[in-house]
Formats: sequence, structure tokens, C-alpha cells
Amino acid sequence: VALAPPKGDRLVWAVQKLVELGTDAILLVRADRSVREWEGEREVRARERLSGVAREAAMQSHRAFLPELWLGRTAVDACRADGGSAVVVLDGSASEGLLAVLAGRTASTAPAAGGVRLIVGPEGGLTDAELREARSGGARLASLGPTVLRAETAAVAGAAVALAAVGRLS
Repeated sequence: VALAPPKGDRLVWAVQKLVELGTDAILLVRADRSVREWEGEREVRARERLSGVAREAAMQSHRAFLPELWLGRTAVDACRADGGSAVVVLDGSASEGLLAVLAGRTASTAPAAGGVRLIVGPEGGLTDAELREARSGGARLASLGPTVLRAETAAVAGAAVALAAVGRLS
């Protein structure tokens, strides 16, 4: 899951829940509408704090390994698939739902064998320019339904749907 970090303790909550669900990696990304960014010493402190949160959540949920935790990429960079992952941007204006995209109802939407990378923008979503660039890089857009979710809620709900779709939640 690539997530533009929300402000306050909502990021800690998101990291805890994403780890508990079993995500393999959490990428904290910058977007045009991001409200939170770290540089220098603040990035080091944030990485240490969030690594501790992830470690505690992994212990609580009996995970065998810690997920990767990355800071500093842009949302558009995260949209570029690597390692064969299907890339899906969660966007409320998308015409297709996440479950339909992941179910591969058409050949062009089938997830790649390498897994799924979900991109969750900041409050207000990714800009039109960022969405265009994501699509041009091969990302698919998907919705989580008719309601507007906070970024951290969308990340956790999207991760649960994706993990269930690939058989990691039963």
C-alpha cells in the first residue's frame, strides 16, 4: 500500500492496521495535495517511530515478518509497477470498483502475478495531473464505493479487499 500520510495519529492507526492485515509493504508517498512531509532529521525520527509501531503491530498479530516501510517517494513514482505488481489507484470518481478490477472481469484489469500495489492519495485525492500520469504509467483506477473515505480508512479497506482478492484473507 502506498499512502500519502494523513496528519495526526491517523497515520499511526493506518500503519498498525495495515500491518495487522498482513500487507507486505507500506510506502509513504508525497502528492501534490499532501499535508505531511518529512525531511532530514524529521524523516529519521518518523521512520524510527513508524518502524516501532509496525514492529508492535506485527508482534500483536503474530506476523512472521515485518513489512517493508518506505518514506519519500512521490505518488506518481509509486504508480510505476515494479516486480510485476498490478498498480491500482483508489479514486472516488473511478467508474469501476476495486473488487471488480481485482477480480479481473476483463483481461485488461486482471492483476499481475506479482501482486497488487494500491495507491491512496491524500485528503482530496490525487490531482487530475497525477491521475493522468498514473494511468499513462499503466495504473488502473478503482473506487471503494459511493461514500468518501478518509485516506487512512481507504488504505485499510482497500488493503483488506486486495488481500481477500488474492487469497491472503479467508
